[in-house]
Amino acid sequence: MKIENKGKILLVLAGIFLLMFFLNALMPIHRDDYDYSMIWMTTEHLGSLQDVFTSAHRHYFLHGGRMMTVFGLDLFLYLGKRWFDIANALFFTALVVLIYFHACRRASFENGAGLLAVAGVLSWLSFPHFGEVAIWKSGSTVYLWSAVPVLLFLLPYNLSLAESMKKSSVLLAVGMFLLGIVAGWSVENFAVTAVIVSAGCTFYFFRRGEMKPWMAAGVLGAVLGFLGLLLAPGNFVRYDQQDHGILRHFSNQLAGNGEMILYLLPAILLALIAWRFLQREVLRGKGISFVAELPRRGWKRFLLPGFTVLILVSYFTNSFVARAIHDTLLAAVLTPLHYTDGKTLLHWSNLMKGFEEVAVYWLMVFLFYGRVKEKCGLTPLNIRLLKENAKPSEVLQRFPAVRYSAAVVLLAFFNNFVMIAAPTFPVRATFGSVALILAAICALLVIPEVQQGMKKTETGRMLRNGAAVLGIFTFAAASVIMYKVYQADALRVQWAKEAAAAGQEVVTFPAYGDDFNRALRHVYYEDYDNKLTKDGFCKYYGLKDVLVDKK
Repeated sequence: MKIENKGKILLVLAGIFLLMFFLNALMPIHRDDYDYSMIWMTTEHLGSLQDVFTSAHRHYFLHGGRMMTVFGLDLFLYLGKRWFDIANALFFTALVVLIYFHACRRASFENGAGLLAVAGVLSWLSFPHFGEVAIWKSGSTVYLWSAVPVLLFLLPYNLSLAESMKKSSVLLAVGMFLLGIVAGWSVENFAVTAVIVSAGCTFYFFRRGEMKPWMAAGVLGAVLGFLGLLLAPGNFVRYDQQDHGILRHFSNQLAGNGEMILYLLPAILLALIAWRFLQREVLRGKGISFVAELPRRGWKRFLLPGFTVLILVSYFTNSFVARAIHDTLLAAVLTPLHYTDGKTLLHWSNLMKGFEEVAVYWLMVFLFYGRVKEKCGLTPLNIRLLKENAKPSEVLQRFPAVRYSAAVVLLAFFNNFVMIAAPTFPVRATFGSVALILAAICALLVIPEVQQGMKKTETGRMLRNGAAVLGIFTFAAASVIMYKVYQADALRVQWAKEAAAAGQEVVTFPAYGDDFNRALRHVYYEDYDNKLTKDGFCKYYGLKDVLVDKK
């Protein structure tokens, strides 16, 4: 690799780390973090490494089996917030690198800094409830810190299937055994996927007479780790307290997968553009060319840009569009249906607070997608030409990378389906599946025909511009809101400390006023009128209750 390319790779990696560290530095200790800052189910603060082990042991027997993630959370809460901020930023950077490696099917940066940057931007845009799973401490250790060891564990198997890894040694076998334990003892659905994929690959190579010792060692470690996760006494304590209706399990799948797909919209549209390039290559192989067709120049082409500008103006002023929609639907729909109780109105109000942010985001996505289609000559007539003359089976047969990408996407949905055994399936549990899907989509961008198509049609430039606009918009919004959270929380912590020092048992906070938990979910924060938010906080600071004055 050239020195210039190494410099670009390092610049991208440094940029990802610094941006994540900035957000982590602004994220305060919050909600469950306070419970994990104390020895589990006590009011004794973590004060030594022995306390960390004691807390993890109690958690294993009283609450759940995620020993590795809980130990990591307890350890870094004990070491201090700044160390946690650094570690969390490093984990996210490692996640992007692993997505890149799985896409390229090589543990090297030979495909350049551009694809790495794409993986970084898609990771920022596509993970559901980003603030909850990648910045908030209790959430990131469960999902981000589980995904990294699982993807790292699966990488040698993937490289072996791609015939880009031939090495085998006793040290590698020991390392894979230990890493398998960590991967299997991570989060439930991704642990199952790790066991099944590693076992399947090992059996495949065994049948071919090419099995290496490290493959079997990895499977053994993953199975042992998964048994440790599954058989934790704390799991049975929690299971007995939850609803087990089978219909709820299936409906959870629909809701979780549906919301995941909404967050993946930019990545899906990027994959669709890549797919059209591959279809066009099939078309050229048959001697068929695109039909020259002028794009439509009527007034309708200005509707989407015009509406985007309108929403932007509203978003950065007084949200007049959101307020108009809120009031109109309240009067025309909710009131006639008698849905005017306090809880419903609160949910409706919170939903509309984030409406313009998500509307601007989706409108910009479709705006850039439309421009890319135009640059590529993907008019309705040519798209019909592709569908009729370049069947999916032909694309799959010609391009092995597409078959690999499709297999990884199927694996991602299997990873979600594993959650059918759980009483709940929050969209944050799709974290591992999203990582797999992003690797699958980036794998399409490695195909030379896709890269050439983007260069010839200036699609690459358009996509870079779109990524820059979306990334800057969402990061700026998250930074502003996160800074407000940082200031507001610091003030409340100060009041709590002063109240506890003065012997007060109840403290009253003013309401935040703004909904920090915005539509795109890059910020995660709940006010203190939420029981889960205040319980650990009260125990940590020796208070009986926290009241929120909403006047």
